[in-house]
Amino acid sequence: LPMAPVAAVAIGLVLTGGDLGTALILIAIVVGALFFAGVRLWILAIPFVMAAIVGPAIAFSSESRSARTQAFLEGCSSVNDYVGSCWQTVHGWWALAAGGVFGAGLGNSKAKWSWLPEADNDFIFAIIGEELGLVGAITVLVLFIVMAVAFVRIIRTNADPFARIAASAVMIWIVGQAFVNIAVVLGLVPVLGVPLPLISSGGSALVTSMLAIGIVLSFAREKTQS
Repeated sequence: LPMAPVAAVAIGLVLTGGDLGTALILIAIVVGALFFAGVRLWILAIPFVMAAIVGPAIAFSSESRSARTQAFLEGCSSVNDYVGSCWQTVHGWWALAAGGVFGAGLGNSKAKWSWLPEADNDFIFAIIGEELGLVGAITVLVLFIVMAVAFVRIIRTNADPFARIAASAVMIWIVGQAFVNIAVVLGLVPVLGVPLPLISSGGSALVTSMLAIGIVLSFAREKTQS
């Protein structure tokens, strides 16, 4: 109960600014922190029920989000969607396909030259796939999986409740946001405008991500067992 108003205000302000993707990441952080804090599962089910009720209304609350969601539900198969709401998604697929197994070479992407919008942040994974191929794309995935495993080990070996909850929140933030970004590029979820942590352009995002990882590393220095 004490954290509910704080979380609601923070998420509400982000939604007021029209950033649905970041709001979803914040909700995941809050729910994940509560889970690792030992909150009962039936209590954690409440946010999911609320999201199932309010989510569709928010998704269709603006013309841009409504068009992207509708295009995603239709599978980006319409020509009208291709030249409109599916432009990013389809060009992201083309960039990944153009990379093949080994890629076109670092710096040799063609999609980033005004063909793929937000190629330096939201759709940077498509450029990685084009320049470094399937091998480079899988390498990025493996690195985030290794990071998730490291986070889990730190959480399991630390007896301090604060350290466990803080580390879990950072894990869900960075690793969860990474897989949401990759899912957007692959067309598994609608375009949300979520950057790829530690890789997308943006100095402030990079600094805050590294600070969060540094905090978790400070917990790892304490050799306590649960």
